Amino acid sequence: MTQQYQKEFLQSEILTWSITAGLSRGKPVYLKGIAEHAKERFKKFLRKELRDRFGNNDHVNQETHVANLSALKDDIDQNFKNVLQNGEIYFGRVQKIVNLYLKYRWICFNEQKPVHCPVDSVVLNEINLPHIRWTKMTVNEYADAVRKIGVVNGFGKIAEWELEIFNRKNETYK
Repeated sequence: MTQQYQKEFLQSEILTWSITAGLSRGKPVYLKGIAEHAKERFKKFLRKELRDRFGNNDHVNQETHVANLSALKDDIDQNFKNVLQNGEIYFGRVQKIVNLYLKYRWICFNEQKPVHCPVDSVVLNEINLPHIRWTKMTVNEYADAVRKIGVVNGFGKIAEWELEIFNRKNETYK
């Protein structure tokens, strides 16, 4: 029973870490003055959708993954336009949340390796695209970044490449 509680705890924390990482950088995500309960409703939606859409990690090819990310973005825009700046969320934030969620599940639970990695400033700088801000990234900029990573490192090794970059650049444990 204790192991099940430990896994549930870790699953909950992974959701929190992923959402926080995707929403806490760059320009504000929410409209100015939006009530806390509206923000919490949005985060609750994200938690549910991450589990329901990506919890099985069964998206095995790049095209399906990008389509799933786009569908989530569209659903967020449709359901939360009255909460979000300019009535939408940037694709870059959606990919960061989802790809980080999948990365954590891969590492913590030995689940299927994600087809992509979280594309953030560390990754964009590493592939010489520092002019792109992940917090404002479009689906086309994301596709270009992933293509550039895949061409250089092999499309089947994107997740491992990013993990190595993250560990090399992370000063916390050095």
